[in-house]
Amino acid sequence: MPAEKLASDAVEVLATAILDPAAVARPTELHDLVRRWFRLNGRLPAFEAFAANPRDDAWIRDLLRQAVERDAAFARSLSAAVDQARAAAPSQNNSAHLYADGARGGTFQVSGRDSHRKVAIDIGGSGLALLTVILVIGIVLAVLALQH
Repeated sequence: MPAEKLASDAVEVLATAILDPAAVARPTELHDLVRRWFRLNGRLPAFEAFAANPRDDAWIRDLLRQAVERDAAFARSLSAAVDQARAAAPSQNNSAHLYADGARGGTFQVSGRDSHRKVAIDIGGSGLALLTVILVIGIVLAVLALQH
């Protein structure tokens, strides 16, 4: 894997784990590997800055790319850690479906990683609308009859 791609993949997984811990199940080996490399090479402040603001990742991405280019053993370890973190990630499968049953409503179904909901929606039919119109006309006629 090219150094740029491997560095980008590692930073992406790490940033995701920092921003949304539920999205990446086990990034600990990757996190520990990268943090250890930065500490051993006197670059721990760069890693800590990234951990504090993972959206600002240009510096750490560049340092990881350089590390991968210079150290084949670190590159192999980093690649394995990225693969392991991605393989352990929970499913991101989210979907939503809407089934309409004419003018009467329908069923709204949402299923995803953490939930599954199915809600029936009944907005009434033409019978309810007709009954409402007849009731309104009856009330208007009753009010007019009482006024005379």
